[in-house]
Amino acid sequence: MLSNDIKSYLDTYYEEMLKLLERLVNIDSGSACKEGIDRVATIMAREYEKEGFEVEILEHGNCGNAVIARKSGTGPEYDGSQSPKTGNSRNHGKVLMICHLDTAFPEGAAKANPFTIKGNIATGPGVVDMKACLVGCLYALKALYALGVDHVPEVTVLMSGDEEAGSHAVQERIIEEGRKADWCIVTEGARENGAIVIERKGNSYFHVRASGRAAHAGIEPEKGRNAIEELALKIVKLRALNDFDRGSTVTIGTINGGENRIVVAESAEMDIDLRYRTKEDGEMLIRQVRDILEQVEIHGVRTEYTFTRNRPPLVQVEGSAQLQRLAEEASQELGIPYLTAVTGGVSDGNFVADIGTPTIDGLGPVGGMMCSPEEYLCLDSMTERIARMGTVVGMLGCLEDVVGA
Repeated sequence: MLSNDIKSYLDTYYEEMLKLLERLVNIDSGSACKEGIDRVATIMAREYEKEGFEVEILEHGNCGNAVIARKSGTGPEYDGSQSPKTGNSRNHGKVLMICHLDTAFPEGAAKANPFTIKGNIATGPGVVDMKACLVGCLYALKALYALGVDHVPEVTVLMSGDEEAGSHAVQERIIEEGRKADWCIVTEGARENGAIVIERKGNSYFHVRASGRAAHAGIEPEKGRNAIEELALKIVKLRALNDFDRGSTVTIGTINGGENRIVVAESAEMDIDLRYRTKEDGEMLIRQVRDILEQVEIHGVRTEYTFTRNRPPLVQVEGSAQLQRLAEEASQELGIPYLTAVTGGVSDGNFVADIGTPTIDGLGPVGGMMCSPEEYLCLDSMTERIARMGTVVGMLGCLEDVVGA
């Protein structure tokens, strides 16, 4: 079976994979570390060039560079049946594989917490989110080409340089590549229990600033207008918007204000994070938050805010069930439990699913404590999960009917 052949290939090159992983983890590539992200981009670009990919580096001045690697499909061509999405009868479909080069760690994290292996656990900044996944995507494809697998689809690998910061620099390109693709595989790590991700919530956020009037808290507090209290009164109302059963949440992530204990706070600010399962729920929640922010609680305090749509929800579309079926088949062949999850975290796959391209997420190795100093990777999941990823790609090229959006 293809899955076992890929697994055997990966077992043979396991030590080589670990060496590349160690090299990547020991480079600071937090979203603010442009130099490090660009180093990782160069390394990955060269690795894909070795495999015959056409590589494009998207250079950005204010954030890390991104990389797009593209390679034509292999084997005999279709007999005339067309992809309903591309209308192209002379290929085995097109798959977009999404990764990212940046991490959530600050400069200096790699030196303070370098790549380390203890038994079955590897640690280090970004070890699973997503440097093991970068390695995994590369080697899943290397295995397919080395084994001479026919019917491999046309593959585009897109590696964002600012995913942890919202992928603002490459969002339009992600959507552009998603429109061309028949399927999308997001190579993010599996959940801690090994589940792949079939849905993700959407995310938006507000930055709010309140401006009041300072006054001495002991001599004439009545003349003051307390900006902190204005936000506090709003927070009570915002908290009431949480609907955990529905999956709609409002979280106050940061708040600060005032200058001195004995002075009525003249200014205060806070950040609000919104999560929701559907676009309709998101629009309703955004309206409700706006209404609260625009209502004056304390006369004389002015509230201003900025609003950002981070990512739409990743939802199931036509073709999603087909993609999940292949992942389940590959799991069975490899003896991996097939578990699925819906999560509140977002990825660049959210953009692609939103335009109707069937998307599956979390096909990378298993790990946990992502974005924390305790982030870890389960090494025994490396070759089996990467083999599943490669098997799904190989299976996609053998489908008789390409189901697009």
